[in-house]
Amino acid sequence: MANQLADSSFRLSAFERLLLAVLRVPEAPEPPDGSPDSIRVFRAGRNYYLWLLIMWALGALLAGLACAGATIPLAIAISRAPGWGRIAAIAGLVLMWVACAATAAITLLSRRLHYGLRWYIVTDRSLRIRTGIFQVSELTMTYSNVQEIRVASGPLQQVLGIADVEVQAAGGSGDSQHGGGGHVGRFRGVAHATEIRDLIVDRLRQYRDSGLGEAAHAATLQPASDLAAAKAVLDEARALRSALDPAHRAGTTG
Repeated sequence: MANQLADSSFRLSAFERLLLAVLRVPEAPEPPDGSPDSIRVFRAGRNYYLWLLIMWALGALLAGLACAGATIPLAIAISRAPGWGRIAAIAGLVLMWVACAATAAITLLSRRLHYGLRWYIVTDRSLRIRTGIFQVSELTMTYSNVQEIRVASGPLQQVLGIADVEVQAAGGSGDSQHGGGGHVGRFRGVAHATEIRDLIVDRLRQYRDSGLGEAAHAATLQPASDLAAAKAVLDEARALRSALDPAHRAGTTG
């Protein structure tokens, strides 16, 4: 893919590639509909990865404190238990710390891959957002359905120099945060949110100026127009029949 802008230094290790192969997760998604020359690929900013690491560190610290708290009664049990009881308590203590370390390692790898395999693709006709590892989520939006584009950032995001670009489109079950119906695609944690928003706005304007949006709209309205025309013909036929029936009866009577 051309024009991979943010975080071009990210590289998958051999183990990570093997893991993705086992999970059958493709390293990169297919680009959405659009001209190949118009493809622009964006990635989450490096500070978004820093934020993920901070959250991981806090979780690992809490898990470590929990294990440390559980170690005290186990240590007391080891000192008081005779024979096999002591061996069982030691085994339980070792297993607990091994599980704690394994969980920390797995969650760290998960956060790294969640960051590295987050794809935002924009073309001249649509956009695609793909995230996830164990459960891959891929959202594709065409410009004919896009209703709103905005940049959102919280206080911590502003400190880290990142923001989210939110694209809302018609259809779907709605978005609870915005109180409206439709799909919402989010370019999370990007370092150049304003530039991405301006690019999508410009592509959307070009798409609608080209007449593609109006053509899709006309295609949507065509069945309704045909139905209205058929109804009008039926109404005229009924009116003509009503006008002829009295004359027909009068002629029969005479």
